[in-house]
Amino acid sequence: MKCAQCGAEVAESDTFCGSCGSPVAAAPGAGAAAGTPPPPPPPPGQFGTPPGQFSTPAGQYQMPPPPAGAYGAAKFADPATGVPLAEWWQRAVAAIIDGFVIGIPWLIIYFILRAIATTTTNNGFYTTTSTSFGVILLGYVILAVAWFGYYVYFNGGEKGQTLGKMAMGIATRDETGRAPLGYGRAALRWLVILGLDIVCFIPLVIDYLSPLWDPRRQAWHDKAAHSVVVTTK
Repeated sequence: MKCAQCGAEVAESDTFCGSCGSPVAAAPGAGAAAGTPPPPPPPPGQFGTPPGQFSTPAGQYQMPPPPAGAYGAAKFADPATGVPLAEWWQRAVAAIIDGFVIGIPWLIIYFILRAIATTTTNNGFYTTTSTSFGVILLGYVILAVAWFGYYVYFNGGEKGQTLGKMAMGIATRDETGRAPLGYGRAALRWLVILGLDIVCFIPLVIDYLSPLWDPRRQAWHDKAAHSVVVTTK
């Protein structure tokens, strides 16, 4: 016999269709003559549910909602403002990129100046080469001015991003994490770095490493300038 709903073949002894789950109508004279009532319809969610759907009692087998901020949340957030903070490695890579941006052009200029200012003297026995101290000093002055202008202009600007920070998706902001730092505090930030470098190289290394353990991921020069480095992506 065939199912009245889907037309699939079913046995006379089957109560429900194996294909669609509909109750099988009793054959003439099979149960009706004996006065047997037709079988009750299946409970909701057991048979006859469209493919791909699952009918379950309310409140059962439900996936718990994801915790707040589970997707797309920053790994490090400022405990004072909640703004996403840059990771230390992002700041380190940005500093390396900026070092190449400033250092390569400066080296080219420095070696050109040194070649111009170098004199060679041959007294018949040996040759001496000397370079003017003023040219060497000029080269380092050019480096300091370029370094100062680059960092102050880009860190203190509206975006707060040097080329290295742009590449890493981070930016220098004021302590709220949202407003620009400004050129004055950007200059103070750079002067602290320069001062630590002049005093001794070790304090500068500690300064650069300090965001690793600081709760707001601030270096010493950040604390002096009331700045933070945030993510922009």
